[in-house]
Amino acid sequence: MIAMKTNRVLHVVPDSVANPTQFYLGSTKDIRGRTEYFQHRGIPFDEIQVEARSDARLLSAISQMDLNSYSVVFYETALYPRTMSFVRRKYPDLVQVTRSINADFYHWLDYVKANLRYPQALLLSPKMVLNSFRWLFAAFERLGLGYVCARHSNYVLSIVEWEKEHYWKYLADEKKVRNLPYFLPAIYQREVERSVKKMQCVCLLSSTVGTVPFQRDLVSNFSTVIKRLGNDLPDWLFYVTGDVAQLNLNVADRIQPTGFLDSPFPLLIESRAVALLSNFGFGFKTKLIDAIQSECYMLVPKKLYARLPREIQPYCIVVDINSADSFQQALEQSRAGYPHGDPNDVFKEQAFRVLDEIFLI
Repeated sequence: MIAMKTNRVLHVVPDSVANPTQFYLGSTKDIRGRTEYFQHRGIPFDEIQVEARSDARLLSAISQMDLNSYSVVFYETALYPRTMSFVRRKYPDLVQVTRSINADFYHWLDYVKANLRYPQALLLSPKMVLNSFRWLFAAFERLGLGYVCARHSNYVLSIVEWEKEHYWKYLADEKKVRNLPYFLPAIYQREVERSVKKMQCVCLLSSTVGTVPFQRDLVSNFSTVIKRLGNDLPDWLFYVTGDVAQLNLNVADRIQPTGFLDSPFPLLIESRAVALLSNFGFGFKTKLIDAIQSECYMLVPKKLYARLPREIQPYCIVVDINSADSFQQALEQSRAGYPHGDPNDVFKEQAFRVLDEIFLI
């Protein structure tokens, strides 16, 4: 632990947190977990929003500030090596903390893999072919950024234990790395109400266009298992949120697109299951907690299930996308009584404990 003269924090966040359309974005919800912590513990903080997550713009802003009144600079994501280097040189006693929401190298390689998995869709959008090369470059760039940011950090906070053990320990001194789990902040919890459950299964897409390859795989697999279902289980309804048209897929007739929703929770609280049928992507899928708080079972593939925190697994049902019966059995299983417990409270307690250690509370 590091002794600090005061507990005032400069909280470095992307400007997307101020965009109303990104209020339910996973990274926004995760960031607001820190906001809740600071407020709950009475820690004074100032939030600086970084336009386009630009290291150059952040450096320009911070170089004109007097940071002597702060004890901690808390960076959301490992994207600001030049700024961190400047702060380390000018304010050597200032504690720098980096939050990681993904094993970025693996995550960006998965963008390439997911993109190349659907060549027919790529032909309809030549830009996506170019993006594959950009994402490949980004994977190695993020690897370098992670290494440099970790070197300048006093703490690196992974979002899941798996990434702490299989990614960050190779980039940073293990003594620096902590696992800081995601939890759904109270500002979102107020939307979670009890409702009569219907025979509904939902596939939730992101509000960001940059995740198209992952979204395409989610919807393609969801569509595949629904097509295999045929006319069985006629009382079930299947929904996909977000912009399905941009994915260039022929989806199952039984899928009902909802478009973008003001909030996912009204649909979640009346549904029985959420389909997350893709192994692509790292980090933590925040929709898992959204679903659990709404008492929905999560339908996940085996590989993803194995990477999930053990607290989440009892609320998940493994689906074999290549099995005609697996999806149907999962839907039937989701009609059972919901497991007891509240992993969100467990994760919040764990996260507060880790942050208390950093802030010497």
